[in-house]
Amino acid sequence: MNETLESNKKIAFIGPAPPFRGGISQFAFRLAQEFQRAGNEIKMFTFEHQYPELLFPGKGQTADFSQSAEIDIEKVFTPYNPASWSKVIKSIEAFAPDLTIISYFLPWFAPSYTWICKHLSSTRNICLAHNITFHEKWPGSNLLSRQFFKHCDKIVVLSEACLQDLQNTMPEDIAGKGILGFHPIYDCYGAASDDFEINPAEEPTALFFGLIKPYKGLDILIKALKQARIKIPELKLIIAGEVYGKEDKYLSLIHQLHLEDAIEAHFRYIQEHEIRNFFLRSQVCVLPYKSATQSGVIATAYEFNLPVIASRVGGLSEYVKDNVTGILVPPDNPEALAAALIRFFKEDLFSVMQRNIPSFKQQFSWQKLAEIILQA
Repeated sequence: MNETLESNKKIAFIGPAPPFRGGISQFAFRLAQEFQRAGNEIKMFTFEHQYPELLFPGKGQTADFSQSAEIDIEKVFTPYNPASWSKVIKSIEAFAPDLTIISYFLPWFAPSYTWICKHLSSTRNICLAHNITFHEKWPGSNLLSRQFFKHCDKIVVLSEACLQDLQNTMPEDIAGKGILGFHPIYDCYGAASDDFEINPAEEPTALFFGLIKPYKGLDILIKALKQARIKIPELKLIIAGEVYGKEDKYLSLIHQLHLEDAIEAHFRYIQEHEIRNFFLRSQVCVLPYKSATQSGVIATAYEFNLPVIASRVGGLSEYVKDNVTGILVPPDNPEALAAALIRFFKEDLFSVMQRNIPSFKQQFSWQKLAEIILQA
C-alpha cells in the first residue's frame, strides 16, 4: 500500500478505460491503480460504445489488458447517445464518490460530459485534460470545451503548454481552475527497475512508436532516415503503430526513397505484451511531431531508460532534458532530425543518456500526480 497518499476516499473515473484501447485508457487505468493501492475505493465508468464504427478511423476500438480485473470497471453509457446518459448518473450516485475524475481529450465527449457533470450531486468534479487545443479541427471546439469546463471544479493539465492553452483560449473564470500536473512515467510494460538496461540490436536502430496521425510527422522521420544513412549506412528504423487513415502514403515514401531494407514497419495496433520487445531492440525513440501537448510515448520510453529525440513543440521539451536524456530538434525539419540521429549514434550518446534517465524520471511519479489531483 502507498502509505503517503491519502486513502479511504471513494473515487470515480469517467472516460476511456479497459477494454478500450489507447493512451487515454491506459493512463486512466494506471492512475486508478495508484489510488486503489493507497487504500481508496475506485470505480471506473466507461463507455458501452466509444465511437460509431463508421466514424472510427482505426481497425478496432478494444484490446486485451492483462491487469484490468484489478479495478472495478462498468460500461454504462455511450457519448453519442443522450438516452444513455442518465444511466451513468444513477450508477455514479449509487457509488457515491467523494471525487470524480473525467478524462478529456476530444470535444467529441464534451456534450455528454457536460450533461453528466451538470447533473451529478455531492461530488467534486476534476477534469483531467490531456488536450486543451486539438490536433485536428473540430467545429465549435472551444465552445464545447468551455461548456464542459464550467461544470468542473478544477482542470488538471499535464504540461505547461496545456496550461498556457487553457489561459489563452478560455475566459478567466475557467482558466483560473487550471492546475499544473504532468504525465507520469509508465511502469507497466516490463522494465524491472531503475537499474534496468536494454540490450538493443547490434546495428544502430531508431524506433517510431504509437498511433500514426499526420501531426506525428512520420514522413519527416522517413526523409531524415534517408539523409542520416549517408553517414550511417547501417542505420535502421522500426515503425510500430496503427495508421489512422491509409498507410499507402508512408509505403510510397519508403519505396520512393529506396528504404525498404532499412525500415521494419508494423502498421498495426501494438498489443500490450508486444510493447517491451520494440523498445528493447532500439537505442533511441524518435518523436518527430509537428505539434504536441505531452506524450505517453516518452513516458513509455523512459520506463526502459531509452533516450528520446523529439521535436521542440508543445510540452515535449518539458519531458526531454536536451543533451541529457535526449535531443530536441526543430519541428518539420528532416535535415535537423537527420543531424540529431547522426550525432546520437556517432557520439554514442545512448550509453550516456541511458544512465541519466533514472534520476531525471523520478520527478514524474504516479504518486505525485495522484497527490496533485487530491489536493486540487
